[in-house]
Amino acid sequence: MMGYHDMDSKVSGADEIDIVYSALDEIMTEAVKENWAYAVKNDVNFRDACLGNAINKVYQHYKVCGIN
Repeated sequence: MMGYHDMDSKVSGADEIDIVYSALDEIMTEAVKENWAYAVKNDVNFRDACLGNAINKVYQHYKVCGIN
């Protein structure tokens, strides 16, 4: 490229740990948003919303699998 010398030593892709942290950040951000919305919708504190949302997810999974 014009104006760039010795780019191979300065440019590299993301390390494996950077990819893992990026994915973890995305997962945790979405989980917080989901639980916050549950807390607001049901007028409960965040801790109770996390517990209620988790129990609801397990219940829904059991329902889909046909476990009563």
